[in-house]
Amino acid sequence: MEILRFNIHTPIECRERITACIGYFDGLHLGHQQLVKRVLEIAEKTHTIPALITFDPDPWVVLKKLHNIPHITPMKHRQDIGAKLGIQKWIILDFQKDMAQLSYEQFHELVLKPLHIETLVCGYDFHYANRGEGSVKTLQAQHFFKVEVVEEIASANEKISSTRIEQSIKRGEMEETADIMGRFYEMRGIVKSGNRVGRKYGFPTANLKTQGEYIMPKQGVYIGSVFVLDTWWMAIINVGHNPSFNYQQNTSIEAYLLDFDKMIYDKTVTFRFHRFLREEQKFAGMQELKEQLLKDCDRARNYFRQRKEG
Repeated sequence: MEILRFNIHTPIECRERITACIGYFDGLHLGHQQLVKRVLEIAEKTHTIPALITFDPDPWVVLKKLHNIPHITPMKHRQDIGAKLGIQKWIILDFQKDMAQLSYEQFHELVLKPLHIETLVCGYDFHYANRGEGSVKTLQAQHFFKVEVVEEIASANEKISSTRIEQSIKRGEMEETADIMGRFYEMRGIVKSGNRVGRKYGFPTANLKTQGEYIMPKQGVYIGSVFVLDTWWMAIINVGHNPSFNYQQNTSIEAYLLDFDKMIYDKTVTFRFHRFLREEQKFAGMQELKEQLLKDCDRARNYFRQRKEG
C-alpha cells in the first residue's frame, strides 16, 4: 500500500484516478468497513485505485487543543488494517490550523481536486472545512468528482461509532467491542523488561510498552492472545497495578503466554483482548496467586477450545 502525505503548501497530485473514502477512521470499525467495501466495489468497476483519505494529527488536537489523545487504533495500526481490507493508497491530510480554516469551496479546490478523485465515498454524517460547514450536501453540489453516501450502520439497534467502541473498551466489554469493530480489540507495542517476579514463580509475563497511544481497557484480567514470532499464542492479560506486590504505580499491561518459553524482550507484539475474566485482586501470598492463575489458564484453554469447536 502506498502512503502519501498531503499539505496545502506542498500539495501532491495523484497521477492515477482514485475512488476514495474520507474520514478519520479511528478503529476502522464495521461502519468504516462499509465505506471501504463500497470503495472497492466502485474501484473494480471503474478501473480506479481504491484509496482512503484521512487526517493527521487528530482534528481534536487542532480544533480543541487536546494533546496525547489515545485511540482505538493509532495511525500505523490503522494503515495495516486498511491494507488488509484492500486499500492501495492511504492519503494523509496534514491537518493544521490553515487546513481547518479553509471554506468548503477552498477544501474542494485546494485539497480534494488535486487528488484526482473519480468517486468519493463518505458517511451520511461527514462534515469538513471551517466550522464543519462542509457536508454531504456541499460535496454533492461540487463538480470535480462523483459522490456516494453510505447511510448509518447499526448494531443491536444502536449506531456504530468510535465513541461507542471506546466506551465499550473502557467497560471491559470485549465481546461487544468485537461485534461492532468486526474484530477483537488489539494493542501493539514493544515488550519491555519488568520486575521479573512472575518468572521467579513460574509465570513469566510480557510487559507491553505502548507510549499511551491506545485506549486503556478497564483494569482487570482478560482472556486474550498475543502475536509474537509469527504466531498467535493463548494468553492471560492483566491490566492494572499488580496489587499483590505493590510494584506498579502506573497502570501496566502484561500477558502470560500459555505453552510459551521464549525470551521476547524488545520484540514488537500485539495483545488481543477476547473476554473480561475477573477484577484484579490482591492475594495474601504467592501460593494463592498461583492457584488463581492456574484457574485463569484453565478458563482460557476452555474458551479457545470452545471457539475452535464452534
